[in-house]
Amino acid sequence: MKHTTSALLLLAAVLIPSFANAQQRSASAGRYQSWLRSAPLTILTTPDGANLPATASVEQFPLLVRLHKDWFDFSKAKPRGEDVRFSTSVGEPLAYEIEEWNAMNGTASIWVRIPRIEGNARQTIRMFWGKADAVNESDAKGVFNESNGYLSVWHLGDVVQDETGTLESVDTGTTATAGVVGKARHFAGKQGIFGGDKITGYPVADAAHTTETWLRAEQPNGTFIGWGNEGGGRGSKVRMQFRSPPHINVDSDFSNVAGKSPLPVGEWIHVAHTFGDGPRRIYINGKVDGEATTMLDIKSPARLWLGGWYNNYDFVGDLDEVRISKVARSAEWVRLEFENQKPLQTLVGPLMQAGASFAVTPAQAMVPEGKSATFTAQAGGAQKIYWTLKSAEQETLVAVDRFTFTFDAGRVTGDKALMLQCKAVYPTGVQTKDIRISIKETIPDPVFALTAPAAWDGRATINIVPLVTNLEAMRAGSAGNLKAEWSAGPLAVIREIAPGKLTLKRAQNSGKLTVTATISNGGLPVTQSVDIAVTEPKSDAWVVRLPAKDEQPEDGQFYARDDKGEGTLYYNGTLTEAADSVFLKVFADEKPYRLETAKPGADKSYALAVKLKPGLIKYKVEFGKKAGGKETVLQTVNNIVCGDAYLIEGQSNALATDTREQSPPETNEWIRSYGSSPANLNDAPGNLWCNPVWKARNGEKAELGWWGMELAKRLLESQQVPIFIINAAVGGTRIDQHQRSAADPIDLTTIYGRMLWRVQQAKLTHGIRAILWHQGESDQGSDGPTGGYGWETYQQLFVEMSAAWKQDFPNVQHYYTFQIWPNSCSMGGNLGSGDKLREKQRTLPQLFSHMSIMSTLGVRPPGGCHFPLVGWAEFARLIQPLIERDNYGKVPAASITPPNLRRAFYAGGTNDMITLEFDQPVLWGDALADQFYLDGEKDKVASGRVAGNVLTLKLRSASTAQTITYLKETDWSQDTLLEGTNGLAALTFCEVPLLSQKPAHQGSTTPPLN
Repeated sequence: MKHTTSALLLLAAVLIPSFANAQQRSASAGRYQSWLRSAPLTILTTPDGANLPATASVEQFPLLVRLHKDWFDFSKAKPRGEDVRFSTSVGEPLAYEIEEWNAMNGTASIWVRIPRIEGNARQTIRMFWGKADAVNESDAKGVFNESNGYLSVWHLGDVVQDETGTLESVDTGTTATAGVVGKARHFAGKQGIFGGDKITGYPVADAAHTTETWLRAEQPNGTFIGWGNEGGGRGSKVRMQFRSPPHINVDSDFSNVAGKSPLPVGEWIHVAHTFGDGPRRIYINGKVDGEATTMLDIKSPARLWLGGWYNNYDFVGDLDEVRISKVARSAEWVRLEFENQKPLQTLVGPLMQAGASFAVTPAQAMVPEGKSATFTAQAGGAQKIYWTLKSAEQETLVAVDRFTFTFDAGRVTGDKALMLQCKAVYPTGVQTKDIRISIKETIPDPVFALTAPAAWDGRATINIVPLVTNLEAMRAGSAGNLKAEWSAGPLAVIREIAPGKLTLKRAQNSGKLTVTATISNGGLPVTQSVDIAVTEPKSDAWVVRLPAKDEQPEDGQFYARDDKGEGTLYYNGTLTEAADSVFLKVFADEKPYRLETAKPGADKSYALAVKLKPGLIKYKVEFGKKAGGKETVLQTVNNIVCGDAYLIEGQSNALATDTREQSPPETNEWIRSYGSSPANLNDAPGNLWCNPVWKARNGEKAELGWWGMELAKRLLESQQVPIFIINAAVGGTRIDQHQRSAADPIDLTTIYGRMLWRVQQAKLTHGIRAILWHQGESDQGSDGPTGGYGWETYQQLFVEMSAAWKQDFPNVQHYYTFQIWPNSCSMGGNLGSGDKLREKQRTLPQLFSHMSIMSTLGVRPPGGCHFPLVGWAEFARLIQPLIERDNYGKVPAASITPPNLRRAFYAGGTNDMITLEFDQPVLWGDALADQFYLDGEKDKVASGRVAGNVLTLKLRSASTAQTITYLKETDWSQDTLLEGTNGLAALTFCEVPLLSQKPAHQGSTTPPLN
């Protein structure tokens, strides 16, 4: 009986497809009888396919059919698929569009419009080919048009066009790349596609619509699709953004909807935004990921961009299959799109092959590490094929609709056993074959040690080199190509990575430096570290700037004094006529100061230099020649001064001009700056030396910001020397936007490039004494440059930026930074990311030997975002003593820095008291108890007491907490602040580790600030 049943099932498997195929061929015979070849394809919405509920259905759906040489012989069709046709099971022709036909590679992508697809069902369509005189009937507008809801469709292949014909597309530099369906377009930033600014056929007001695409983002914080209008009021646009940490946000002018799931960077994701009856929804890979009942009120005419918004193209990554519809696509529709279009698609099977047997060869395999094996399936009559790789840890779908599968063993650690399963879906059921695969480890991983000096002065260039001891053995296994990743910390260093080594050029602090290399040859990465004791010299020799061969001063020029307290005025050039000698007469306040003479060279060149003394002195120079006993003055330059130069960098609270408060644009003859850079390097801006104002309103050449001007005036008054400041800050910018371009340091499209250009043009690269940095507001939240939170990369980016400063401004001696206001500009949020950002700022001085940090949360009047003018003036008052201490030798009578936590530990042995040691005495008030958090939890502290720089907290009960935090951005008041006896608000700290007891040594975990 058992044998009889098996035989009947086998007979059914053979007869049912044959009978069905015969019926289909008969129904199609009339229209396509002259085609030589045809075969059925099966659309599956059953659990073995796209798994759509039985109650669901969609109509007029564009089905993607992918052909592959594994089961379709391209040589039997016309060269570009001109003879391909599709029909329903009863012979009705189906509209189709060939998006891609690549006979050489053996692939094709064809869109077929299906009248109706029902859930939990199988239906068959038929494909025809093999007619020599057939003409091309591919018709994009027949597949995608308003009758099935489409307004615009971009396949984004070699040609960028709206397939519906609705919009004219202007491509500004995007390039073709491999996509999900055929080719896609790559957006490298500053590149995009413009769809027009007078679009009248798009949805208006609150009309239903859907916007969707496949995207593969390389970095967050870019707009990939935007349509509607800016400034049209709430809900006036659909601006789809890939935000950080990676998620989808649809910006509609304070009527937004956002996805909830963290998304991968560098992987294809299907994204759809729908609006219609019910809430707005964001779908990720066919599933609802976010929804909101926010309004839309889109105005007409609309505008559209791909890769940016209003010609600001900031998306970096790839886009494929962008579609705008005038209907809100259903959940079933969006799900079918994803299931059908994803690389391992589930909705439609291959062309059904002849036969009925199911077998896979070989039945098992042993594959050496790094090698491959190919498996072949016979599955005649199957409607769908799946290959799944199973291990003890997981199951992974690795291929669909292939009758051959090549398994790559890759690299393993130790021998490994896997199971490869081939699953064939037949009309009568599912059959599977399991193939055992054994992988034999044969390739060694790298064995190496790092060679490095035990000690380093932080100045001489040193190389850290991995000494690999088994290179020949790896090469014998064809795995001698090594990849290395390097890190060096926690000290700030200037480094350069080259093949086979890490070069350390300079350290910016003393202490233990740990260098780590992680090396891989394709297998398990191997990590080794080495420690280097760094001891910086007490002082560095002044680096002298080499003047240009043709360099003369300009009216109003500022010269920075050097380590000897003098500035150097160079006057170099070439005469147009011969002369016996040249002279340079220098006058100080109109009185003779210096006279320099020289004999021109054979090429009429000359080089003169004069040392200038700093002070409230105006210099004038007269340059001339002497020939035949007669002196001739060739040039006179006036209003030259000598003093000290500084830079201000950061964002809006460093710029300090974004305010509605009014104040006269006063200036000072002893305060100097250099004007802004031109639009491009070919422009000749003229003389940009100027007396700056705090805020430029009337075309002034430079502005210092309110506290920049206040600081300049304070230093001028106290030191009686001219002050030069360039304020290079830019509002609303993250720290990654301030980085130096290694390829083009003076790229004027970058913040750093514009700053460097101004300093270079001013001839002050070697005269900058210090850099003041106030920034971080835009890094508080989830807008990290690498896809995470800003605090995660803040210190490393600052180290890299400061390395660039030290490279371009070699004599800079001090950095002054600010710990920003908690939840500044409401950009922190409720996840504590702003608290962690301020912790990174607090601990930044641990990486540098010459850095001071100032607290801002005690500044009054307060500044939730931008401080008022009086508050900004406090910045100058607080920073001035630090600058005078470090640069002018002024010894403060008391502490001039904010209290900073050194270490925290349990005291008393019962874990109900915590000791906090600061770098200076602090003051306690009972209301402060609520500002301390143990492992993020509030109300754990009952009281506190202070003895000098030691604060002891009494807990409400014994605790096992591992960390302590002071002040959270979501719940704090300026009236409840921990302060030092010097009146400065203490720096906030976040998740500082709690030691189990007082350390045996008395050293601090945070060194005193410089």
